[in-house]
Amino acid sequence: MKTFKIFKLLLSFYLSILITTILLFLIGLMAYQLMGVEFLPVIIWFKVITLGIVGYYISNYKKKVFYHYQNLGLSRRFIWISTFSFDLSLFVALLFLMRC
Repeated sequence: MKTFKIFKLLLSFYLSILITTILLFLIGLMAYQLMGVEFLPVIIWFKVITLGIVGYYISNYKKKVFYHYQNLGLSRRFIWISTFSFDLSLFVALLFLMRC
């Protein structure tokens, strides 16, 4: 499968959870501003745990959507790992950029 097609499919999935991830980012950003850099591990773990909860909810709520991606050649595990690793790395990078 072409890389551009995979990227496009992952982007369409990520856009479906974008509002939730933006809300979690804003909550993490406010916590970072209030608590400071010493609470950064707590904030990152908050993000990881809430992404897990969101992932569990979406897996149960949108079961039929995953059949679409599976028919196009993407497994559920690949979608979740790609989406969450991208979101978490973007979150950490933006927090470190806010620090500078």
